[in-house]
Amino acid sequence: MKENRGKRKDHSIITAFLVFFLLTVVFGLIVSMQIHLGKFTFPFYLVVSGMFFFATSLETESRIGEWIASFSWTLNMFGLLLFYQYVTGNWESWVYTWPLIFPVGPGLGQLIYGAVKARREPFERGKVLIRMGLGLFVLTLIIFKLFFQ
Repeated sequence: MKENRGKRKDHSIITAFLVFFLLTVVFGLIVSMQIHLGKFTFPFYLVVSGMFFFATSLETESRIGEWIASFSWTLNMFGLLLFYQYVTGNWESWVYTWPLIFPVGPGLGQLIYGAVKARREPFERGKVLIRMGLGLFVLTLIIFKLFFQ
């Protein structure tokens, strides 16, 4: 971080505040308007938990923050994928969408963590993980759609 401090600013406090504020507003609206999430409750809680962990990771200065960010975006991707499957009913997509949970999820966590904390190493690792995950996703999508349907 010290090597980048002169070039880029660390906006982690502002970003963490905005994430916590957004989560508070969303929960406040759900409670005050008595919104029933129904079958979307589990994906919603996964995404909210992931965002909470991500905001928490931004407050750490040690390497553990990168691990927490990776875990948080794994939760987010899992929740978003479940949300997609609940909406569309496309449960067969589990066969080929697992690369979006891992390694794309941790890659997004590393990429965003590196961008917000002004660190080059996690940013570059995140790009590599995202490329690998998207490549695996396309490969498994092609294989399972062409040969098994």
